[in-house]
Amino acid sequence: MKRIIAVADTHLREWELPEKLLEMMENSDIVVHAGDFETYEVYKKFSEYELYAVYGNSDEEAVRRELERELTFEVEGVRFGLIHKGNFINQFHDLGYKAMELDVDVLIFGHLHRFVLEEVRGKLLVCPGSPTQPRMSVASCAEIVVDGSKVDVKYHVVQPLFCGMDVYEKLEGCR
Repeated sequence: MKRIIAVADTHLREWELPEKLLEMMENSDIVVHAGDFETYEVYKKFSEYELYAVYGNSDEEAVRRELERELTFEVEGVRFGLIHKGNFINQFHDLGYKAMELDVDVLIFGHLHRFVLEEVRGKLLVCPGSPTQPRMSVASCAEIVVDGSKVDVKYHVVQPLFCGMDVYEKLEGCR
C-alpha cells in the first residue's frame, strides 16, 4: 500500500505551506505536484520528498528546465499521468482522452485551483485544488491511497482559506 499526497498551484515565492499539508506530506510515501510552484526555491524544497512533478504556466524558467510538461509513472501497478492543464472549462472529456493517450489509469492535473474528482471513460481524473490560493473552493489537497489495483481518493481541507479569504473555523464566528 502506498499513500500519495497530490497538490498543485501552490504559487509560493517562499516555503510557506499550511501545517496540515506539511504533516500529510511527511506521512506520505510520495508527493505529487501538478505544477505552478512559482519559484525554483519552492520546487527544490518539494524535491526533498519522494516527488513526481511537472511544471505549470506560472513557473520560473529554472523550474521548466528541470521538469517536463507531462509525466507518467507507476505505483503498485497503477499507471498515473501528470499534467498541469488541459483544455477544460467545466467538463473534463479532453482529460479523459489525454489519460487514454498517455495510457494511464489516473490522471492528476492542476490549474483550476479547486478540487475535482471525475471518471471519464474508465479513467480517474483528479485535480487536488490549491492549498494556498483556492478559487471558488477551499484550500485543499488530495490523498490517493493505492493498494494493489485499488485506488482510493480523499479530499482534504488544509487550512481555513476560501478563495484567498481567511474564514472562520466555527459558524458562530460568521456574521
